[in-house]
Parts: sequence; structure tokens; C-alpha cells
Amino acid sequence: MESTMVKSIRVFLLCTFCFLLSASFNSLKAQQRPQGSFLTDSIRIGKPFQYALSFRHSPKIEVFFPDTSADFRPFQVTKSDYFPTKTNELGSLDSAVYTLVSFELDKTQTLEVPVWTLAGRDCTAVYSDRDSIHLKELIKDGALDTLGLKADTQIIPLQSQTNFPFMLLVSLLILLIGTGVYLLFGETLTRQWELFLMFRRNREFQRNFSRLTRDVNGKKGIDNAEKAVILWKMYLQRLERKPYATYTTKEITDNLSNQQLAGALKSIDGVIYGGLASYDTADSLNVLRDVATQSYRNRRVELAQATAASARR
Repeated sequence: MESTMVKSIRVFLLCTFCFLLSASFNSLKAQQRPQGSFLTDSIRIGKPFQYALSFRHSPKIEVFFPDTSADFRPFQVTKSDYFPTKTNELGSLDSAVYTLVSFELDKTQTLEVPVWTLAGRDCTAVYSDRDSIHLKELIKDGALDTLGLKADTQIIPLQSQTNFPFMLLVSLLILLIGTGVYLLFGETLTRQWELFLMFRRNREFQRNFSRLTRDVNGKKGIDNAEKAVILWKMYLQRLERKPYATYTTKEITDNLSNQQLAGALKSIDGVIYGGLASYDTADSLNVLRDVATQSYRNRRVELAQATAASARR
């Protein structure tokens, strides 16, 4: 019987020891977990509030609290205040208070924050218990329905506004591009434009001259011959850049080397000023046309050679 009693006592003591060991282990485990809690029961959207975080640990362990760059979702951190470590027989206590703000519409919002412990070369994240906070609603559901609001869907036309800065920027850009193109190709482009204008003037001269010389032996033959000579002189004056309109027949033949030109001009002068109709008038006018055509070709060759020389430079 005594042996049975001794065994019972031993079993009781062993159970008591295990219970105390488990309680001590749970207490130590609870102490090694960060404690985080909101310092208010409710929050408002966009209004700051505070969250307290503390961690009791062994003095031999180095602890790192999260800073403002850490993930506090669904909240945003605007400020963090850290407090000095306090150490006593229960261990070391680190603590911090974070100022948060929320823009979420969830009625209940929760948060758990990690604390990193460094023991040797190992760094471990330990999370606090999840704490919750409630969003304070300033406008209750259905409150707007009691205001009797009415929809106004009338469209108000807006006046279009000129974007002057954009127009100025585009104008400056076009000006810069145009200046660059002109500096690089200005001389060549100018000569090409002159060649184009020269071609158009020659085509217009040929058309008008042919119209006037179509019937020089008719009733208006003398008048048309005079107009054809004036047209020819004005065309040469613009082409050669010499005052042919004021030149006499001799001065014209001195500037234009053509053996038939002198006879043609004398024949036409006899028709215009002497009223002597001649069947050679058409041939004389054709000589004037050939002289103008040759001058046009010579001038084009000069401009083309100048353009090629400029391009080579």
C-alpha cells in the first residue's frame, strides 16, 4: 500500500512539473510575440490616428522595428516615434507609436505588423496579433434619399479655348525646322524655285505669243504684230534682266547675237510703223520666238550649273 502511495505521489509531482513547465513555456512564447494595438476605437477617412507596437524579448536578441517605408496596408504611415529600450528582470522592452491614415471604405480594417529579430546570422520576422478598428461613418446609408435631390442633366456648352502655349511651341518648332532647312538647302532650293518660275513664264510666253502670231496677215495683223513684239521684249527683259523694252533695234541686236534677228526686226518695224503688210512677217516673228527660246535655254543651263556647284560645296 505504501508503494502504491509513493507511486501516486510521484505521478502527481511529475504532472505538476509538466504543467508548470508548459505554463512557463507558453508564458515565454507569449512574451516573444510583439503586441500591437490601435489607440482609438474608430477612425475617419483621411484623419490621422495612432497605433502602438511593443516587443519584450531577451536582451541578447537584437530587434528591428519597421520604419515608414514598411507595408502597413490598408493604412499609410505618416509618422513614427521610437522609444528607448527598457531592460529589467523580465527582459528588454522596445516600443514605438506610428501615426497612420486610411482612405479605405471598409467598415472594419485590421492590421498586423512584423518585428525582425536578429540572433547570430539569422533574421526572423515575428508578427504581432491582428488588431481591428472600425470606420466611423459620417453619412448613414439612405441619408441622401431624404434630401429630395433632383438630377439635372441639362448639358451646358463650353466655349472652345485656344491653346496659345501649344501654338507658340508649334510655331517655334516650325521656325527652327524651316531655318535649319534653309541654312542647309536654301541656296539650292532658291535656284530650283527660280527654274520652276522660269519654266512657267516661258510656257505662258509661248502660249500668248502663238495666239498673237496666229493670223498676222488679217485685219488685226499689224496690231497683233506690234503686241507680239512688245510681249517678246518684256519677256526678254525679265529673262535677261536688261531693259529691252527701251532698247532700239540696233541695241537689241548688239546684245543678242543672232544673224537673222536684225533683218527680222527691220521687217517687223516696217509693218508696224510703215503699215507695209508682208507675207514675211510670220517668218520674222518666228525668228523672235527662236531667239527667246534660245535665251531661255541658256539661262536654264546657267542656273542648273550654279545649283550643281552649290551642291558640291
